[in-house]
Amino acid sequence: MTTAAATQSGGLLGMLPLFVIFLVGIALFRWIRKSKSMTEPKLDKLERELDLIRNQILLVTTDDVPGCKIAKTLGYIEALSPTEAASDWEYRLAEKDALLRLAKRARDIGANAVVGIRKTNAHYDQAGSQWQVSRVTYCGTAVIREN
Repeated sequence: MTTAAATQSGGLLGMLPLFVIFLVGIALFRWIRKSKSMTEPKLDKLERELDLIRNQILLVTTDDVPGCKIAKTLGYIEALSPTEAASDWEYRLAEKDALLRLAKRARDIGANAVVGIRKTNAHYDQAGSQWQVSRVTYCGTAVIREN
């Protein structure tokens, strides 16, 4: 009779890791859904702002503007997104935010184009967590182009 009791408690303990994995899976699923629902409206707003500013300033990855002459080089500029991205949705938000900040910074110094745009990422482990966090930076050269 003692053997049967030991076998039953061993079976319950054997199920414990599966139960923990199940709970972790549910928690991750809910976190991803919450992250997406919170980030989506912000992402839409940034997309609209980027569309508006693209009418004022040209953003290109090449070192010159095809079909245009660069009249004046204003200098190197960069913009870091304040968003620390731990999910795909947050990363997309960080990318758009950094690009918008770069365009605004160029516009504020009188540029009508940014050439040689490059994106860099910084990945690091968040203190006290197992999650890796990313920060996005865009950089380029602010210029005044002739049409």
